[in-house]
Amino acid sequence: MTDLLTLDNTAIVLDSTCDPSPGFFDRPGLYMVPLKVHFGDETFRDGVDMTYQEFFAKLEAADVLPTTSQPTAGEFHAVYEEARQTYDHVFSLHISGEMSGTVRSAEQAAAQIDGVEVYDTRTVTTALCLLAERLRARLEPGCTRDEARAYIQYFIDHCGLMIHAATLEYLRRGGRIGRAASLVGGVFDIKPLICGADGTLQSYAKVRGLKKAMAGMQRFVEENSKPDDELYFVTIDAINEEEPQLIREMIERVRPDSHFVMLGHVAAVVGTHIGPGTAAFALIAE
Repeated sequence: MTDLLTLDNTAIVLDSTCDPSPGFFDRPGLYMVPLKVHFGDETFRDGVDMTYQEFFAKLEAADVLPTTSQPTAGEFHAVYEEARQTYDHVFSLHISGEMSGTVRSAEQAAAQIDGVEVYDTRTVTTALCLLAERLRARLEPGCTRDEARAYIQYFIDHCGLMIHAATLEYLRRGGRIGRAASLVGGVFDIKPLICGADGTLQSYAKVRGLKKAMAGMQRFVEENSKPDDELYFVTIDAINEEEPQLIREMIERVRPDSHFVMLGHVAAVVGTHIGPGTAAFALIAE
């Protein structure tokens, strides 16, 4: 086994809360383990059994909020075995353990297979794809194992995630806020800006209208990067065609040397908790 990690000898495993862009997993060395979403007696694999458009149509028509569940250790074990047949090393990058038990299942499986390293990324949605892309950028010319590990830890410590929720209703139905707060939001068009912090989603600001939302998101970019940083970012769409493009234009205006990586689409598991119409972005300053 060579000491240098490359795209030829190193695989990356993500879970389906990574909400990728279309075709993301078509490339060699990338694997996805799906979570599940349950509508009553019906169970669907996130990102596999229905498109994100089909999921949101079903969600909006549902009388009761669906539930979600994590993959089993056995499901991770099967993917790790498949990856290790071709690759010497596997980095397995997952949704925050504060939000899901997914990473625990991954750790249980990895304990049984050599060459697999599991990381709790402390974040969620397309931020996971951003980490995978930036790690692949280091694997392409080759890097040491310590360099790869150091970058993953740097990303975990410094990645920024910002979510503009279109409605408070799904947060209320999921138990995140009370009914009175959701009614106030509906009456006054107050929609929260939510940021990733300490492995959880926390309130960043309450804003009324898109103009103030964009101003709040710009402040977040300025707080999480400097003008001379190499900034990489993804935008994220939950059935919102307009706002991700506005977010991209804002970031490229505020940080002209930034690099747009992809537009990710929120799928079933993250969509269950955040609802349709939401837009978001994630960034890493290097």
